[in-house]
Amino acid sequence: MSKLEAEFEQKDIAAVESGIIEGSASSDSEAEHQLNKYGAPVEKYNPLGTQMNYMSLFYMIISGVVGTGIFGTPGTILDQIGSVGASYVLWVVGFIVTLFRVLIYVEYVTYFKDRSGGDVAYLEQAYPKPEFLVPTTYAAITVVFSFATSSATAFGSYILQAVNAVPTTWNQRGIGVAALVFTTGLTALSTKWSLRLANFLGHIKIFTLFFIAISGFAVLGGGTRVTNQFANFQHAWKGTTTDPNAIANSIVNISFSYGGTGYAFSLVSEMPMAKRMKGFKLLVPTTFFFIFVMYILCVTAFFAGSGTLDELKSSHVLTASLYFDNVFGTSGRRALDVLVALSALSHLIVVVVGHSRSLRECGRQGVLPYRNFWVSVKPFGTPLGPVAVTFIINLIVLLAPPAGDAYNFVVSLGSYSGYIFDFFLSLGLLFVRRQRKRRGFPSTGFHVPFPVVVIHILFQLFVMIMPLVPPENEDGSLRGTNVSFFYATYCLVVIGLFLLCFVYYFFWQFILPKYGKYAHRVQVYTLENGAKGNRVVKIPLDEVEEWDTKHKSIELTTVDKR
Repeated sequence: MSKLEAEFEQKDIAAVESGIIEGSASSDSEAEHQLNKYGAPVEKYNPLGTQMNYMSLFYMIISGVVGTGIFGTPGTILDQIGSVGASYVLWVVGFIVTLFRVLIYVEYVTYFKDRSGGDVAYLEQAYPKPEFLVPTTYAAITVVFSFATSSATAFGSYILQAVNAVPTTWNQRGIGVAALVFTTGLTALSTKWSLRLANFLGHIKIFTLFFIAISGFAVLGGGTRVTNQFANFQHAWKGTTTDPNAIANSIVNISFSYGGTGYAFSLVSEMPMAKRMKGFKLLVPTTFFFIFVMYILCVTAFFAGSGTLDELKSSHVLTASLYFDNVFGTSGRRALDVLVALSALSHLIVVVVGHSRSLRECGRQGVLPYRNFWVSVKPFGTPLGPVAVTFIINLIVLLAPPAGDAYNFVVSLGSYSGYIFDFFLSLGLLFVRRQRKRRGFPSTGFHVPFPVVVIHILFQLFVMIMPLVPPENEDGSLRGTNVSFFYATYCLVVIGLFLLCFVYYFFWQFILPKYGKYAHRVQVYTLENGAKGNRVVKIPLDEVEEWDTKHKSIELTTVDKR
């Protein structure tokens, strides 16, 4: 135990002896329905405030999903899957599967309506046994993979194109770092102004999508200088690949384009209760369907006006730029580059805001050191510690890896770990239902059909396995499609990191307590501003029974004056 932890231990004991004890967290109705007794305590009155409203929620979905994916990945997906027809299938299937994921999130919200953090809160409740395993693993993985670099680098790339500058690794990274500093600084200072800026940039993003969709109709109608607008739709299925690895990578890109809905669910308790259920049950799925419609219209515009299939396939992450250059000329392309850069910036804001809430929930679970660093919302009413960690991790990822293979590899690590957590999140919903039924908890009125949950589980299992299938390279090598080394390296590294977390957990939870002759117990503490969290303490074995009796049905309050 560190000197700081010992100091808090004495404060806790003093609090008990002086009668500064709150009622059990189970006095709140939702806390009674929590399934994990060691889960982070419910903050009935969120110290982060309630800045979210319907408009903010709408733009959290818009900005979370619509980053740079729709503007850059259609050409890459076409190149990987091989044909226009198969590309459309992927865009539709990607929407359906992601919609299933959204509905699963919504059901979790109805069960834990006062919990923010998204995945971290729901996984904690879905897997209460073994004690501390899920919080420990999720916290470690999430801290290590706090990536938001794709939006930062995309912002730099499109800004350079807009000013017609020659992009280099370091000028692109420099602009990306500036964007990261701005967004994390704003998030640390004010949640309200972060959301307001995201809302404003969201307006621009919707305008951009509508403009591309309408211009696509103009292209198809022959109203532009494009003369071969239907050429790419002929023989729509020609060239469709059967390479499992290429299919897996195209699914990864589709998932990237549709990903980001989870950030809104990281701020559930920051929306007033009167608006919360209606917002997440109705507004979120409706908004996502709107995005799907706009995506299909934009993809159609790109196929019609971006030149030949070979040009589209070689456009890589610059599909929208190729389209605007072909339809409107250089000046039109530069205008689009500015709009896409702003889209990337709004996505970066949402990522930082949402991810900081997930990291704060990890801290509230009690398994990370220096708990107040993660939990406190001083001095600006924002999770300053988690925002700082997000900034540091992303700064390292932006600056440290060499361009190309190393950077693609690092980004793939975060994506693959996300698939694993999505799989356990979907499976965990079935466990939550069973546990709630056993305890006699009432129905919440929202129930995702069982086949939908099973389909999503199987899909996540599919995207976890497919990257392990060897690619069909012409030279017979096992080189990856986006790296020049062994194709499954990032998968093996992520799996190895999970195993390392399990080994650490086993030693921390079983080996060390056995030889140290102590047991882990959890205390709930409350900071001066009402922020709550867990603290895992070591109780000598001969004092466990007395400790359990003394602390039964009470909440220990630590008033932090710092």
